Amino acid sequence: MLQAHLRLAELYHMHKAGKLTDAHGPELQQCMAVNARYCWDTLKLRQLSNLAAATQDTQWLNELRIREEALRLTGRATRL
Repeated sequence: MLQAHLRLAELYHMHKAGKLTDAHGPELQQCMAVNARYCWDTLKLRQLSNLAAATQDTQWLNELRIREEALRLTGRATRL
């Protein structure tokens, strides 16, 4: 889980409690952008992993798994 995900959860609970202000808007947008990029990169790597598995390309599959683990830990995907 990334720091942005934790902050996004906090902002959501602030919203539910009616304590979210306009001043939180930029931070909320930033967290949403980080989350969207993380989701997109994760799905992309999973789809490529499915393709590598379907073609039985074990070297590519291992490389993709390493990249997915790095994304999970750091929030940054290496470019493919």
